[in-house]
Amino acid sequence: QELGREVALKQIQERFADQPESRGRFVREARITGHLEHPGIVPVYGLGAYADGRPYYAMRFVRGESLQEAIQRFHAAESPRRDA
Repeated sequence: QELGREVALKQIQERFADQPESRGRFVREARITGHLEHPGIVPVYGLGAYADGRPYYAMRFVRGESLQEAIQRFHAAESPRRDA
């Protein structure tokens, strides 16, 4: 909000939210990804936590089809297929 930028928030899944090991892995993912710079990697803008301690991170919002839509399009293609 402070920058007036539209972002995507990634948050830990509810079923893993109370597991310290899962929270740690999620935070490590955010920190590692935040250090990467590559055209194929969505940049991470910030890491935070909700009032209950559940972590989340903000990254560039990428418009376009979802991963699920891309997978469906790939499998529906009539062109020669690659080995999945």
